[in-house]
Amino acid sequence: MLKIITSTLILLLSINSYSLVGAGGYVPFGFSTQKDADGSRRTFSFEPYIFINGVLRAPYNHIFLPELGYVFHTSEKYDDYKKSTMFLLLDLGYMLRPNLVLRYGVGIFKTSISSDGGAVTLANGSGTSTYYRPNESKTTYNTTWNLGIEKSWTRNYATKFELYLFEPISSKRDISYSLSLAYYL
Repeated sequence: MLKIITSTLILLLSINSYSLVGAGGYVPFGFSTQKDADGSRRTFSFEPYIFINGVLRAPYNHIFLPELGYVFHTSEKYDDYKKSTMFLLLDLGYMLRPNLVLRYGVGIFKTSISSDGGAVTLANGSGTSTYYRPNESKTTYNTTWNLGIEKSWTRNYATKFELYLFEPISSKRDISYSLSLAYYL
C-alpha cells in the first residue's frame, strides 16, 4: 500500500506541478492563551515556522496545496519545558485572480511537550491558578479546518495568511493563525 501511495505522489508531483518553501510566524491559540506570567495574551506573539508546499493544478480554477511545516516554539522558554509542533495541511486553492488564491482545507497538527514535571503558578483573570507540567513527553494530534488567502507579489514571492480552527466539531475548539512569506522554486 505504501508503494502505491508513494508512486501516486511522485507521479502527481511530476505532472503540471511546482513547489515552494517559506518561513513565517505562527500564533498558537492567540486569543485564548497567555504569553507570559503576567497574563497578557498571545495575540501577536508569532512563533517562527518553516514549510514546504506543493502546488498541483486541479480542474475548475482550483489547485491542490499539500503543505508540511515545523514550528520553532521560542516564547515559552520561561516555563522550562520543550515544545515542538509539526503539521500537514491538505488545502485546496481557488484562483480568485492569477495572483490571488483563496485557500481552504483540513490539517493535522502534532504537538509534543516534555519537561521535568512540577507546578507553575500563573495569573488567571484577577487571581492566580496552578498549572502542572508533565514529567514526561506527551504528544497530541489535532485536526483543523483551514481558511486563508495567498497573494503572489512577483513570479517568485508570495505572502500567505491562514486561520486554523482546531477541533472544529468539539465544544473546545480554538483558533490559531499564521503569516508567512513563500518562495516559489
